[in-house]
Amino acid sequence: MRRSQHTDQEVAFLLKEAANGIAIAEICAAAHISIGTFYRWRRRLGGLPPAGVERLGRVERENANLRGEVLRLRSALRTVSAPASDARRSAASKPDSRIAPAVQHRGAAASVGRYAFVRTAN
Repeated sequence: MRRSQHTDQEVAFLLKEAANGIAIAEICAAAHISIGTFYRWRRRLGGLPPAGVERLGRVERENANLRGEVLRLRSALRTVSAPASDARRSAASKPDSRIAPAVQHRGAAASVGRYAFVRTAN
């Protein structure tokens, strides 16, 4: 997403001017923004004071950094766990004589999944 040409403090000042009764069209013309942009800012930052807007910016940057860190850790975890899952797959493919084989009966597929409560007449 493209960065705004206006700082958060400028946006808060423009919103405060509108709250003080200055016409929105005048504010938009002076700031060289569209009316849609003004209303988007007002929806996003409506009742926040300038200090709150600055804090919101810091929180959003921190969230972006944390999301990047989570993605990095998730990809690292996938690369570490991939060999372990391959070992489990090979162990699962070998039959174990200690485990009893699954009982197969007619209509077994109908009682599995989302509609397992629906029983078919056999």
